[in-house]
Amino acid sequence: MQQGDILDLLEAADWSDIIFRLTNHALWRTRRYKWISGRPELLPGGMTPEDLALTAVLKVWDGTRDWNPVKYPNLLTHLMWIVDSDIDHLYRSTEHRKTVRMPETEDKGEIEVPDSQAVEAGKILSPEDELIAKEERDFEEKLKEELNNSVKGDEDLEFLLLCLEDGTDRPAEIAQITGWAISKVYNLKRKLYRKAAKLGNAFSNKN
Repeated sequence: MQQGDILDLLEAADWSDIIFRLTNHALWRTRRYKWISGRPELLPGGMTPEDLALTAVLKVWDGTRDWNPVKYPNLLTHLMWIVDSDIDHLYRSTEHRKTVRMPETEDKGEIEVPDSQAVEAGKILSPEDELIAKEERDFEEKLKEELNNSVKGDEDLEFLLLCLEDGTDRPAEIAQITGWAISKVYNLKRKLYRKAAKLGNAFSNKN
């Protein structure tokens, strides 16, 4: 597809709806991370979820991030992919590690609950249960990080992993979003699950 054709598609897009949904997606994704600032609205470098959404749009418009409408016909999903990548980079950035946590003001009435007081199923966890839960969370986070690293450079697997992380796991839904054939979705899911199983076994053997 020619660049002129891509620009025509961009100009014809419903940007009001896209930016609204993309901003909500950015806010939802930032809430899945534990920021040093303690707030998903207060990101490294003074960024906000709104900034992330607009930056992703700008990257597509100026060609910083290429969009292939044939391979990825859903523009919004492609933009979500860019936002997710940018959030991950922010989280791992030096700027994030330098961010100082802002104290809560009295009028907020918010209280930090220590892990030792975590409540699960309506009861306080014992120190032993809390330790086990933390180890499980750490294992899952490490596995997720390694799985993301293992698919870097493979755009199809990166995009599939993005769909799964966003809660879209039905092959028909993935095919509709990506424009892939159902058979391709099944093959990619098998490939991704084999990677995940291999990594899981490797981590288990280390422990």
